[in-house]
Amino acid sequence: MTVRLTRRSVSRAGIASLLAAPFVLRAERAMADETIVYVSAGGTTQEAQEKTILAAFQKETGIKVLSVAGADLAKMKAQQMSGNIEWDVINLQAGQAVFAATHDMLEKIDYSVVDASDSFMNPEESTLAWYVFTGGIGYRATPDAPKHPTDWPQFWDVKGFPGRRGLRSRPDETLEPALLADGVAARNLYPLDVDRAFRSLDRIKPYVPKWIAETQQTIALMQTNEVDFVYTYSGRVEVARQHGIQVEFVYNANLVTPSYLCVLKGTKHRAAAMKLVSYFLRPDLQAAFCNLTGYSPIRRAAIKLLTPETLAKQPKMDDPNTAYVDGHWWASNFDTVNRRYQEWLLS
Repeated sequence: MTVRLTRRSVSRAGIASLLAAPFVLRAERAMADETIVYVSAGGTTQEAQEKTILAAFQKETGIKVLSVAGADLAKMKAQQMSGNIEWDVINLQAGQAVFAATHDMLEKIDYSVVDASDSFMNPEESTLAWYVFTGGIGYRATPDAPKHPTDWPQFWDVKGFPGRRGLRSRPDETLEPALLADGVAARNLYPLDVDRAFRSLDRIKPYVPKWIAETQQTIALMQTNEVDFVYTYSGRVEVARQHGIQVEFVYNANLVTPSYLCVLKGTKHRAAAMKLVSYFLRPDLQAAFCNLTGYSPIRRAAIKLLTPETLAKQPKMDDPNTAYVDGHWWASNFDTVNRRYQEWLLS
């Protein structure tokens, strides 16, 4: 179980143990007395991380982990500007990770500790992909639910597929469906035609009662019958189904995005943070996490450990209708596009 502690309580415990010890503690013991903060997106995906990777890490190393939801670039920058670094390991989406790396916000990954030797994606200096998540259309599967769309043109077709839509309140993973709905081929998305995307969004806007900020709300809003169809993630849907929630996911016309691990520059727990990153790359723990969520591991060795049920629900990487989110494009364009997008949401 993930430990819910404060820095103050850890500091007091650490001081007490140091005063009681007759000799200098060895490095391993000192590390085991630490608490590090891990930050991710919350919801069932983070719960699965806690049950698999964080649980194993704490049991085997003795290092405690405070698991916090709400990874945010502005908060990361504020901690660095104030010199009060509270976060250690952060799970970021592609564009966020690239932005943080290019703005000198991250420690270099210590590849003498972290084994990424058989990764599907090339390891980078300060960002490390550890699984791939699949975005697409989620829908209510209750008896009263309307006929659901199976691709983005149908999602935009409010006459052929009447129902309440839900989209994200951020531009990344929203402009892409808008362009796909407007006829842009998945493999020709980038560089994004921003003007065309906004024209497409203008058409769907009156039919979107919920612009969703928190990822976990994509499922909650279907569960509470506030939306019928929503942009969400296969892993979120699969975990929800395991809990008896009547939702389904369309494994077609998907957006595939790598999820990245980063270590915040200036952390006071660099060695422990790198050790935690190494656990996220362990094939057995990646497989355990993906078997719970349905997401895709980044290590080839982990693929062999997936259950047949999980393998059957992996994204169709060779499908020409499968799109890949370009984190580098978003890192260069996010600020400008997001300002326009937030103004558009209020208009």
